[in-house]
Amino acid sequence: MKLNRITALAALVLMSSQAAAFEEEFLDVVTDETLGGGFEVPEVLTATRLKQPRSEVPGSVTVIDAEQIRQWGVRTLPELMRFVPGMFVKHGAADAVAYHASNPNLMRRMQVLIDGRSVYRAGIASVVWDDIPLALEDIQRIEVFRGPNASSYGANAFMAVVNIVTLHPQDTLGSRGYIRGGNQATRDAYVSHSSELGDGAIRITASRKSDDGFDGQYARDGEDDYHDGGRDQFINLTYAERLDNGDQLLLESAYKWGETEIPPGEFDGEPPEDYTRNGFLYGRLTQDVSARHSRKLQAYWQIENRRHPAHGCVPTVSLDTELTSLYREDPYWAAVVGRLIPGAYLNQEDDPATYAQVNGLVQGIAAGVLTPETVELALETTLERDYDISQSDLDAAQGIFGRAFNGSDFEQLGEVICGSTSIDFEEQRVDLEWQDTVHWNDRLRTVSGVSFRRDQVYSETYFHGTVRNDIFRVFGNVEWRPFAPLLLHVGGMYETEDTNDSAFSPRVAANFMLSPQQSVRLVWSTAVRSPDLLEQEPNYYYTIGNLDDNYLGLTEGDYFEQQTGTYGQLDHEKIQSVELGYFLNVPEYNFMADIKVYRDYLTQLISNPINLTNPDVYSDTEMVIKGVDWQFSWNPAQHHSFWWSGAYVNTDVEIGEDSAIDEETLTSLLRVETRLSAEYSNNLSWAYRRGDWGLTQSYFWHNAYNRENRNPRHYRRYEANLTKDWKMDGYTVNIGLFWHHLIDDGRVIYINEVYSVNDLWYLQVGLEF
Repeated sequence: MKLNRITALAALVLMSSQAAAFEEEFLDVVTDETLGGGFEVPEVLTATRLKQPRSEVPGSVTVIDAEQIRQWGVRTLPELMRFVPGMFVKHGAADAVAYHASNPNLMRRMQVLIDGRSVYRAGIASVVWDDIPLALEDIQRIEVFRGPNASSYGANAFMAVVNIVTLHPQDTLGSRGYIRGGNQATRDAYVSHSSELGDGAIRITASRKSDDGFDGQYARDGEDDYHDGGRDQFINLTYAERLDNGDQLLLESAYKWGETEIPPGEFDGEPPEDYTRNGFLYGRLTQDVSARHSRKLQAYWQIENRRHPAHGCVPTVSLDTELTSLYREDPYWAAVVGRLIPGAYLNQEDDPATYAQVNGLVQGIAAGVLTPETVELALETTLERDYDISQSDLDAAQGIFGRAFNGSDFEQLGEVICGSTSIDFEEQRVDLEWQDTVHWNDRLRTVSGVSFRRDQVYSETYFHGTVRNDIFRVFGNVEWRPFAPLLLHVGGMYETEDTNDSAFSPRVAANFMLSPQQSVRLVWSTAVRSPDLLEQEPNYYYTIGNLDDNYLGLTEGDYFEQQTGTYGQLDHEKIQSVELGYFLNVPEYNFMADIKVYRDYLTQLISNPINLTNPDVYSDTEMVIKGVDWQFSWNPAQHHSFWWSGAYVNTDVEIGEDSAIDEETLTSLLRVETRLSAEYSNNLSWAYRRGDWGLTQSYFWHNAYNRENRNPRHYRRYEANLTKDWKMDGYTVNIGLFWHHLIDDGRVIYINEVYSVNDLWYLQVGLEF
């Protein structure tokens, strides 16, 4: 067998001086088997920007292809990510995907690329999955690099990279479409047409997706009392052509619009909605200078416009300009004053005793009859909050409360007024990148390049105008085989930008080739996540206009809690990662395995929420993540395939500066980085395809969410997707039935993110010709 032959040759080179002859013979075997002289070694591109066999990649990669997407029958990209080892998903008004651990409120630490175009938003660090104008049916493959990869893709390729490659229009010639419907108000439609155009091919795709999301914790039997549904639609156009000189041209564009229901917040008088409009233009030119040398130039422009009109209600005192001035001087005391109002933030019916105590305290401060010591004691006993109060603090509060005096009492302090609000956000990006790839000889390959990106954001709410950030990058990766069984990888990226310090992110890796199909890898890498524009340059106001009549006589006002200036020039989030991995491919048994043991050390994390009620944000959280990822695929027979992926994740979080943090907030910060991840996760799938019939069954078992609680939560879910095709006279009709059964009741991440039924389903009918 060839495997025995390679092993024997490896032993020979270690015991003799005929290394050169051995290496030549080994490379002949590798080349012969890689290029089709026996079996194929699966290849990926995402790790280093070089096309590499899976056994030679300096890291862990999961590949999901078009056939698997069809077999699993899922509707969205986040649902696909659940099959990736170590990936965890939060569904809701804004889906979040994290690798191992991260804050579930914003998807900050993962880079997502569509044909080389980043959809990571730099204004408010996140990936909004629902805003990606891409149909799953147009995807050729998804490569997920599981680990830091800033050396290839820069800051924000912090913990993982999701690289989505779409189908070439030439591969989708003809027309196809489907309609889909099910419970939870699932209503989807898709239509696509591809044809040859001149020397190239063009595809146009239109898609619409809608559903009602979760039902909420109080809903029963399919009712919906949780405002988190969505309606999204887009049109996408792709053109590809091989030019006369052999260059390859790819042009893409899309326009997307939609509405997303938002669960009501603290100030919302009625449930609000987000209205989004976004689009992009993308171009890529690839030139093969020779068989060993290629160049690539790509550029894109993208824009996102998000409007959030709402009807808001706030206590009148919260719009007092004197309270705003006090907040800028002492945000913690101002927060006490602004939120100490009976009837505004405290409800008499819910807690009559506390209401009466606080009302007496406010009346005493307004009348100027209380001493600082008396107020300190009252706050400590009534609200269980410890504050050091001076006489000047009481004088400021007395002045604010005194403006509500109506001649006989201070009842106006409890006045709540309503008006109109709007949170608008427009982000634009221009990105230009040049890449050069050289295959110097059989032992040495390099890829290098430069790029420029400008992110510009306009928002009256978050920035009171326009802010921008320019980033310049230089990157390079080297693949060198000093002798046959050893492959070395060295790479890095240097970035300089306007709003953050310059950063260099290196990676060093070694792959020890036990055979062309089997290797052990050792990887060390670092990466950074740049603080976004809101973290570095906030000018965050909540403005409410068209106000009801009020004792301050305002028609428009700004809420007193505001975030202006900076949070102290936050540092880059940093990660140092060490990985020991093993890859095995056994083509004769259609078996593939990838196992990863790792330790990630994350520092300078920004765990605090960026909102109006949080005056201090620090980049000082530390986290150590250790564990194991595994992934196995096996096709034991012609019609069967198995998939098993899973992870063990062990985390340790330490908060830095906590002197100004109360115990409740500190506990929340300790949990926020791990709330989305389970300690153990297993994802198993079996697919059967015979003739025109297909059946796929999947089982998800995630154990110990929120494991720091006394009763950690579990998540078990079963899915089945049944498909049938009919072919007739050039037409293909296909039908699919998808069923999703939740085995465990109750929520996993947030209390309202639950369904009132355990069974979700939808039926899909499609036509191709």
